[in-house]
Amino acid sequence: MNKITLKPAKEYPIKAGHPWIFSNAIQTECKAVPGDLVLVESSYGEKLGIGMINPLNSIRVRMLSRDPETPITMEYFANKLTWLDNQKKPHLPKKTTGYRICHSDADGMPGLIVDRYADTIVFQVNTAGMERIKDMVVDAIQKAFHPKTIVERSDIDNRSQEGLKNIPAHVHHGKVDGPVEFLENGVSFYVDVMEGQKTGFFLDQRLARIRIGALSKDRKVLNLFGYTGAFSVHAALGNAASVTTVDSSKSALEMAKKNLKLNGFDPEDESKFKFLQADVLEEFRNKSFKPEYDLIVCDPPAFAKTEKNVERALEAYQSLNQRCLWMLKEGGILITSSCSGRVSAEEFRRILKMSCGRTGRDTRLLEFYEQPSDHTEKLSFPEGRYLKTAIIEVLRATEEKSI
Repeated sequence: MNKITLKPAKEYPIKAGHPWIFSNAIQTECKAVPGDLVLVESSYGEKLGIGMINPLNSIRVRMLSRDPETPITMEYFANKLTWLDNQKKPHLPKKTTGYRICHSDADGMPGLIVDRYADTIVFQVNTAGMERIKDMVVDAIQKAFHPKTIVERSDIDNRSQEGLKNIPAHVHHGKVDGPVEFLENGVSFYVDVMEGQKTGFFLDQRLARIRIGALSKDRKVLNLFGYTGAFSVHAALGNAASVTTVDSSKSALEMAKKNLKLNGFDPEDESKFKFLQADVLEEFRNKSFKPEYDLIVCDPPAFAKTEKNVERALEAYQSLNQRCLWMLKEGGILITSSCSGRVSAEEFRRILKMSCGRTGRDTRLLEFYEQPSDHTEKLSFPEGRYLKTAIIEVLRATEEKSI
């Protein structure tokens, strides 16, 4: 196995559990092609573990194993996936069969996402190293979990950063006959594992979804960027007076209706449920929404996918939250999120503070969530933090002019 040698003192982050080695931390680099396994050594010759190298990326090496003697085999991956599953299941809500087994670099599996939806496993690969051993990973998933179906969803844009092309969604094992059903805290959902966003469902918003049930009673709820209606279902189960779901995708809204029906509701009851296929930002620009809601969910896509997008993203988040807050009167609640990893929790709080000030809303923060434990956050790896969700209550509305 080829090896790289780190510059003096650059071994400390790796020893603390950070999974990345940047190009400027390397003193001696080997000749390698993207995806090669390399032995990582400190400047004084201590073997630190095995990583996957990509000379095309500024993140030159991603750590795979802290044991330099580890044989990287199918059994290694099967054992690691089994261990991760056993570590995460005790922290899930009861009656939950949809969760993340493997969260990429934070779980020591660089570029590998593995999500479970009952007896269906969906995985993504977004690094050159993991792409090269993908067949081994598929076999490991089969050995560890014996699922009915294994689906690959490596149709993601960030593969290009590793010199990889997108791969259309396809089935490696079993078959997909239609939506897959799973449970979240006892609530049933359908997921489209072949064409849905990410692996089909946003599992990371579990905590906020569960919380909305207790906040929705007798409230008129507006679910923006509602996708397949998971927040809408929990709001309905919490006895909301009405629920309006807005998304730009017709197929997502159709799945939202199916999810409501799956949980005993009639989505055709127009006195209770409304569905609007629309671009949320465009609707706000046209001032289409009226300030008639008591609870608003605002869970937009990542606005800052690259560093150069950050400033524009901050402006978009502030504008969006200002408009949501303006629509709420005293006693109203806003559940708002950012899934942009380049926007810190502190920066998101600052945006919300500015939004409250500019709309004349005196508010209090009821709760603040980051990613749930199955979407592993390592203290040694702050770059892995991405999700921020704030639940805000409007105490007083002192400014009534439109924005």
